[in-house]
Amino acid sequence: MVVPCQVGISLIRKFCLSRRPRSRRGLHRPDVGSPSPALKALARPVPNGHLCPMSLESRLNDWVEAGLIDLATAERIRAHESANERPVLRWALAGLGLFAVVLGIILLISANWDRIPHGVKLAAHMALLLGAAAAHWHWKQQRKLWPAEGALFLFAGLVLAGIGLQSQVYQLTGPVWHALLLWLLLAGPALLLSGETRLTGTGFAGLALVGPAAMALDSIDKGGPWLIAQGTAMAVPALLIALSLSLRERGPGFRLALREAGIVSLLAGAGIVHFAWASNITGAQAADNAVRLIPAALACLGTLALGWNRPEIPRAILLPLLIGPPAAFALALAIPHPDGMASRLIGIAIYMALWSALARGAALSGWNSLFAVSIAAIALRIFIIYIELFGSLAATGGGLVIGGLLLVGLSWLWHRIVTRRQSA
Repeated sequence: MVVPCQVGISLIRKFCLSRRPRSRRGLHRPDVGSPSPALKALARPVPNGHLCPMSLESRLNDWVEAGLIDLATAERIRAHESANERPVLRWALAGLGLFAVVLGIILLISANWDRIPHGVKLAAHMALLLGAAAAHWHWKQQRKLWPAEGALFLFAGLVLAGIGLQSQVYQLTGPVWHALLLWLLLAGPALLLSGETRLTGTGFAGLALVGPAAMALDSIDKGGPWLIAQGTAMAVPALLIALSLSLRERGPGFRLALREAGIVSLLAGAGIVHFAWASNITGAQAADNAVRLIPAALACLGTLALGWNRPEIPRAILLPLLIGPPAAFALALAIPHPDGMASRLIGIAIYMALWSALARGAALSGWNSLFAVSIAAIALRIFIIYIELFGSLAATGGGLVIGGLLLVGLSWLWHRIVTRRQSA
């Protein structure tokens, strides 16, 4: 199969070279219609009999022609990539077959689920749980990172499956957040103590965010101690950022996943809460919200103190990130205000100030992704202002045209600002 592939590649390259009117600098070709000796040398198979991928092959040719690398360097790059080439098709077929086997087993079990004794179900689940834990320990001792991480992630999933199985076998009922918090209590420590990569870091962040959030939403009408519990759920994003700063001995992927989840959750909440300015907040509601904000504010202040002298998050970002959202929550929820134009304008001004401060901090710190998100958030809010002010007109043809042009203009402006920032 190597020889026909070589012939095909050579013919394609010859045709492409014959279409180029002039040679690039750095490699002389005596005849435009035939490949140069350097290109012919690049077409030779490497010692192990594999050819380089076409994308890499074409790029190597371009780099040699442009004089960026010499022929010997191109040969070494191609040999290295070919030696480390992964049999993607083989693994894809094997994975597809394994998926089919697992799916078939699941279908067989589900078709006969009622006939399986409860003891067998529980024993099988316990065996799978212990097997996943043993596999994680074994692969971690062997320093096989991704198999160990996969087994740990599977262990966390089996814990949730076991909670559901126990509920079915023993006819247990209750709110969903009971099961989610139990899942966090049982699987969270394993992920936190042994996770190393983004996979387990994202899994732990999801556990930490979903369970408390479900509890807070389900108990939103309850007062007393529930207000502190709801505030603790609001503090989870800041606590995730604090964990990412504290766990220095853990893998960088795990810490980065915690930090990103905390930042995204914190900013998403701050972006949504400003819509509370379009509702009526009574004095009693403001008092309850003030109690809820106590744990969240303490968590943000503690994280700010922890990260002030750390290099992971620059101070220019850390300050608006951990002060801006609690302030936005407090102003929107803990101060009584009516639903009026003045309140909405105040909410818009606070929103713009928050994202502008984040954009400035990201620009100073070189966090281009956060800068782009901040500019996009401002542009999106400007478009929402247009919809709010011209709601009835926006439903007409002219209104849609104006709204579309506004959105296109904001997208173009966002692209220009971000591009200029990245090239600076």
